[in-house]
Amino acid sequence: MMKTHFSAQNAPFLIPIVALPLALFSSMIQAEQRNPYQIAISGEAFATGALGGEDEMLVGMEFKYFFLPTTPFHPFLAAGYKTDIDKEGSAVDIAYADVGSQWDFAEFWRNRAFLEASIGAAYINEEIAVSLLDREANNSYSDFDFKASLGLGVEWQKAFGTTLVVNQYGSNDLTGGLSFSYAF
Repeated sequence: MMKTHFSAQNAPFLIPIVALPLALFSSMIQAEQRNPYQIAISGEAFATGALGGEDEMLVGMEFKYFFLPTTPFHPFLAAGYKTDIDKEGSAVDIAYADVGSQWDFAEFWRNRAFLEASIGAAYINEEIAVSLLDREANNSYSDFDFKASLGLGVEWQKAFGTTLVVNQYGSNDLTGGLSFSYAF
């Protein structure tokens, strides 16, 4: 007999399903000229997945290039690097490249609110060290996998931004966090 109800194991696949339509559609809001480059720092906590057991926090940096900056639908290319802040026991490093878009959906006091979605590839490297009585056991795991991201943000004064983000790495690892950006 087949299960017909929603299961928690299928939840991580929701991000790419939602990210692709947002990356393809635009709004009717009149957009102004904006800065084409953006650099951001972020902090994320693991919500689910194999990496989230011991490495609970990631910090990183991201660079975005926006093309078609005068439309409310802002396609971009992004590249970034993230690492865990607690190096005890294991270390996680993630390098990634994405393609996506920001969609302006509101403007208030000359600040714009946006949704963003992207999908791409990530290289994930995890090194695990376990202290034994007489030695230390080390293991390393590396893999290329897909990455998807959703964000809700505000750009202040056409240069500074704050974004709440949810990232999915592969089919199991889900993070949530906050990003601060500067556009130039």
